[in-house]
Amino acid sequence: MNKLTALKKSYAKVSLSLLFTLFLIPAITLVFAQYGSNQLDQEYTDIFINDARGQNQDVDKLNAFLQQNPPSSVCGAVSADMLDYQDAVCARKSELWQFHMIAKLAFWTLVASVVVLLMVLLFSALAFRNRQGQLLSLSLARPFLMIASVLEVAAQGAMLVWLSFWGTAFFTQTYYPKLVFAVGIMVLGGMFYIFKGIFKKLPPEEGIEGEVVTREAAPALWQRIDSLAAKLGTTPPDHIIAGIDTNFYVTEAPLEVNGQMLEGRKLYVSIPLLRQLTSAQADGVMVHELTHLHEGDTASGALLGPKLHRFDLYTQLMGQNVSTLVVFYPLCLYRMLFELAWQRNSREREFVADRSAATLVTPAAIVESLIKISAYASYRGEVEHALFEHKTLHEKELGISKAIAAGLPQHVSSADFISMMREQNIPHPFDSHPPLADRMRNVGHSVEEHRYAAIAAELPADSWVDLMPVADTIEQQLWQKYESDFSSVHEESLAWRYLPTGEEQTALVLKYFPPVAYTLKDGQQVEITYQGVVTAQTTEPLEWDNIKNINVIRRFGTDVLYLQHVQPNAQGKKRSEIRLPGLKKDIDGFKHILGLYWQRHQTVRALEDQAQYSAT
Repeated sequence: MNKLTALKKSYAKVSLSLLFTLFLIPAITLVFAQYGSNQLDQEYTDIFINDARGQNQDVDKLNAFLQQNPPSSVCGAVSADMLDYQDAVCARKSELWQFHMIAKLAFWTLVASVVVLLMVLLFSALAFRNRQGQLLSLSLARPFLMIASVLEVAAQGAMLVWLSFWGTAFFTQTYYPKLVFAVGIMVLGGMFYIFKGIFKKLPPEEGIEGEVVTREAAPALWQRIDSLAAKLGTTPPDHIIAGIDTNFYVTEAPLEVNGQMLEGRKLYVSIPLLRQLTSAQADGVMVHELTHLHEGDTASGALLGPKLHRFDLYTQLMGQNVSTLVVFYPLCLYRMLFELAWQRNSREREFVADRSAATLVTPAAIVESLIKISAYASYRGEVEHALFEHKTLHEKELGISKAIAAGLPQHVSSADFISMMREQNIPHPFDSHPPLADRMRNVGHSVEEHRYAAIAAELPADSWVDLMPVADTIEQQLWQKYESDFSSVHEESLAWRYLPTGEEQTALVLKYFPPVAYTLKDGQQVEITYQGVVTAQTTEPLEWDNIKNINVIRRFGTDVLYLQHVQPNAQGKKRSEIRLPGLKKDIDGFKHILGLYWQRHQTVRALEDQAQYSAT
């Protein structure tokens, strides 16, 4: 229920933010433009009436005309006999003409914003139909929302610039060029980010850890796969990849394995999981995966994946600049609704694959394999979490696989395991795999909770690993690399966690966070250390502990570092200003290092506060 509540809050927050950013500025502009037009109408009316009185003209007749035809009413298309009147009160670029045009822009921007909102909902509804609907939805939504992005930012930017001038000029009879300039720069920045996002290149695809198992290396394994594919009536995969991750999957997206780009249909098998499954249970898992190939799930996924990735990158970029938030929230809402449709369809496809496995193998085989996979994956997560939370370096071999094998029987007999399995039965909109209870009902085979432990702890007499002569070699090599990478990541994490105390901890922190010096224009240096910032004027670090906020601002052509202190510094000031002349080329690197070291210190302090809170 907590997840569902958080999800509802997330939808509510995004929806309210969307309404706020889409409609607030046009609504304010429209109201102000209408108010300004009314004021100008009154000013023109007063001028005409006073002028008529001075020339002893018929004031009542003029007043009746002006009430019937106020000056703002002739800013649009008029008849020929009203052209002189229009030229007098609403000539092009006049004040009243500006208010009239900005009001039109605001009105049609509000209409366009409603259209954007309706199209987001329409595209989302299309995504709920099926995978083909999702592909069509994404193909249409992305260009539409990108075009809408440009138009929304341009229109609302024009309104903001106009308001920055007239908002002050109308009420105070003066204006502030710096304000107008700053707003204009912000709008141009928003346009830059939009076009940057449109033409941003996708990052290269990341490879996976594993080994390609050829037909020559494991003929019996391929024969088993071919046989199951034939029973299912589908083409067998083009490649089999063996690894040590805790899952099985199929894909038709390009995949890089050990520098080799694989195309076509690919099946990934987990050697550690295969060791836990009987041959029948593994048959059920493989039929399940082959069904995804047979039903076209992987083909549609291969088409959707790159499009979805590009959409996510664009959405992420739009959320990084305040001037593009007006387009970030429509993108974000559509993405959230699309994800809901995607996961809903994925659950349906899982049910289809489970029924296929139950029909071609047995219902018990697929259910028992799900219990075993959940047990192994959850315990491996616990073992690795405990190793990662270790507060000193791991000097010996980690032995993760051995630790899992030794502790799994005790783990599955614990109350925590049963509790974890129950939690998996709680449905959640963003879960792509259905709860175990639903999957058991789907295949017509139910297992009581008290039997979970016995099933999970059972080691098979024979398994699919026996069909793979290269399994031991592949597994050993992958575990060695995995544990080496794990130790490296753990070591770096300690550098983020240590305060430090003692030579050993200090040396480790300095390994990842060494002092970084930047030479300024006058030859003086600013040095960033894990302890704080050192300048030529201070010689001693301005310690992170006494800093609560940092900011780098370009002022009059020179970058300036502002440090806001918790307690006054040595000069009794609550803020230090460090000028950075001559860092034009290195300023981005300076900001990166400054933010990195500041974030490290914040992480250390947060962990300390958490430890103190837990102790009390």
